[in-house]
Amino acid sequence: MKEISRVNLANFIIAGTEKAGTTSIFTYLSTHPSVCGSTVKETDFFRNSFTGNREKDIVNYSNYFEHCSPEIRVVMEASPGYLGSGAEVAARIHTLVPETKLLFILRNPIDRIYSSFNFHVGKLNLDSDLSFEEYIDKCIAYDSDQRTPTELGIKEWYLKIISFGRYADHLKYYYQLFPENQIKIMFFENMSRDIDGFMYELCQFLEISPDYFDGYDFRRINVTYESKLKWLHKIAVYFNAKSERFLRQRPELKQFMVKLYKKINQAREGYDEISDESRDRLKQYYLPSIVALQTFIGTKNIPWDI
Repeated sequence: MKEISRVNLANFIIAGTEKAGTTSIFTYLSTHPSVCGSTVKETDFFRNSFTGNREKDIVNYSNYFEHCSPEIRVVMEASPGYLGSGAEVAARIHTLVPETKLLFILRNPIDRIYSSFNFHVGKLNLDSDLSFEEYIDKCIAYDSDQRTPTELGIKEWYLKIISFGRYADHLKYYYQLFPENQIKIMFFENMSRDIDGFMYELCQFLEISPDYFDGYDFRRINVTYESKLKWLHKIAVYFNAKSERFLRQRPELKQFMVKLYKKINQAREGYDEISDESRDRLKQYYLPSIVALQTFIGTKNIPWDI
């Protein structure tokens, strides 16, 4: 049994949101000499493994950070599902690591759900024959309690994704428990426009030197793409999940393997533009929550034209 007083636990969590650059930021920070990332990016510990038994949870959670030196300044994980599950997860995080800092990277919720849809189709989590319009129909039917996941033929998590974009609904649980100086709200659009400025601001929040990122090669990570052979992609997805712990500690090897795999099986990178009809429909769905978010986070400018 580990000695509880000597284990490493995360003191920085990238807690949301999906398809907002969390993998890229986790990857960049993991190379910083003052930062140690978890053995897998998404531990999802506070969603899937938290028991409420303090000693057991400390030991189990610390397994993700065994390789981190006790002298390291920032011990980090990134589980973007924590934001949408804030009603349960915020209290769990506060119970185990109440002094941890939390980062939420928010993205225009319309662009985010469209990116998420295409990503999960590419990962074979959603049927490739399912159109985005049909997917939104199903999500709204679930969200309004009209249909069950079984009736809709989609796993519940993927039907909840539309509601995860109502950011204020989920952030409130974190603000109720954590002081504001431990919470950082940043925006995907600002990261895309000025990654150097984004990382400088984040380093200030973490109290680590931003100089490390001077001249850094900020390559995009986890880009959505369409595969040529679905059967081969299914094998690749399985292999990637099983080998993440190994490859996460060897980023250059993973980068080489991804580059090689894309040469073999990538049909194209990215996806078509969202239709005007779908965008207008989602504007109506998300507008009240965006107004609530603006009130919630105060004077911070939201870089979305919605």
